Amino acid sequence: MLIILAAFLFAAVSCGVGLVVLTRILPPDFLAAQMTARSNHSIAARQIGGLIVVPVIITTLLVFSDDLGLDTPFLFCLVTAMIGLWIIGWLDDRYELSETIRLAVQLVAACLVAYGLGGNFRLLPDLLPAPLEPVLVVVVLMVAINVTNFMDGLDLMTVVGTGIPLAGIALVCALGLAGLASGGMGAAAAGALTGFAFHNRPPARVFLGDSGSLPLGLVAGTALLVLARETSIIIALLIPLYYILDAGTTVLLRLFEGENILKAHSKHAYQVAKRAGWSVMKVVLHVAVLNLMLVACVVAALLFNHPMSLAAFLLIGTVATLLLLLDFRGRIRKL
Repeated sequence: MLIILAAFLFAAVSCGVGLVVLTRILPPDFLAAQMTARSNHSIAARQIGGLIVVPVIITTLLVFSDDLGLDTPFLFCLVTAMIGLWIIGWLDDRYELSETIRLAVQLVAACLVAYGLGGNFRLLPDLLPAPLEPVLVVVVLMVAINVTNFMDGLDLMTVVGTGIPLAGIALVCALGLAGLASGGMGAAAAGALTGFAFHNRPPARVFLGDSGSLPLGLVAGTALLVLARETSIIIALLIPLYYILDAGTTVLLRLFEGENILKAHSKHAYQVAKRAGWSVMKVVLHVAVLNLMLVACVVAALLFNHPMSLAAFLLIGTVATLLLLLDFRGRIRKL
């Protein structure tokens, strides 16, 4: 649909131009990232991407809200929650807030979006009582926020890791396979990340920072929840499968090793590959190709529109993702 393309282009151009202006007017050391032993980059970049990306996403959703069918109460809750995460993310980028404060604000933001989705928003009506559905929504949103934040550790990783799945949501909407609500959120966020990509290409001079990754995770999680209601939960799991399995397997490995999973680390599969000698572009290109394949699986599954096809494409996506994770961790040669 043209409205999806228009929202995408509006966000991409606005973000690209906005970052050009912002990089020129802000001091070179403003929100400069600190270099640590966990850093996966060699150049100190500025964490100012979120200062433009998030306002652009919000503006795009507000401008196109009527055409995208985003009702006012829901949009008010989503935008308010994004602004709250944007502010707390900026403060964390600048002052390194405690984990308790960060999680508390994330919880409030997730609850606000759950409220905005309404009491009739059901994903598992046959399995969960109605009062427990909002709890599921809040948990999913909290996971989406933190996974997006944790995985934002390499040049262009968020662009290909989050941007391609979001663009995939926009694509299935444009093809008439999903609703405008999920597609609109996907187009706005993917467009903003496209504009951001020019400034985040290796060697990156601009990072998203927490001010960008936290709200981005919220809008991505919300788009996936709405997509799940419009299509199926399997579709909503398949399209971001790389992030789900990289983050999930990393948590399990760290738990097995007795580590504090809330403590900052650099043990995601793509980070292991980078430290093992893979170039940044080799890592992100592998993730990009995988995510494009997952989007193709989603489109094919929706076109076939059969439970067996959903299961088959989920299996294909899972095997492909696990093989890439094993390759990133240097395990393929040991098989």
